[in-house]
Amino acid sequence: MKWALVVYFLVGGTWQSAESLKYDGWYRMHFETQEICKQYAQRFNSTPGEKIKGVCELSFVDELK
Repeated sequence: MKWALVVYFLVGGTWQSAESLKYDGWYRMHFETQEICKQYAQRFNSTPGEKIKGVCELSFVDELK
C-alpha cells in the first residue's frame, strides 16, 4: 500500500473525488510515506479555495511520484 493525495471538489453540497467526477489532470498522486503525502497536502490546501481540498489516504497502488 502507498499513500495517495486525493483531490476532492464540493459539488452540490457533497465532497466528491476528482476521479469520481472524471476531472482529468486532478487524479490522485501516490507517495511512499504518509509524511511526504502530508507535506504535499499542506501545500495544496494552502491555496485559496473553499470548494477544493486534498486529503491523504491509503491506496493499493505501486505507482510513486
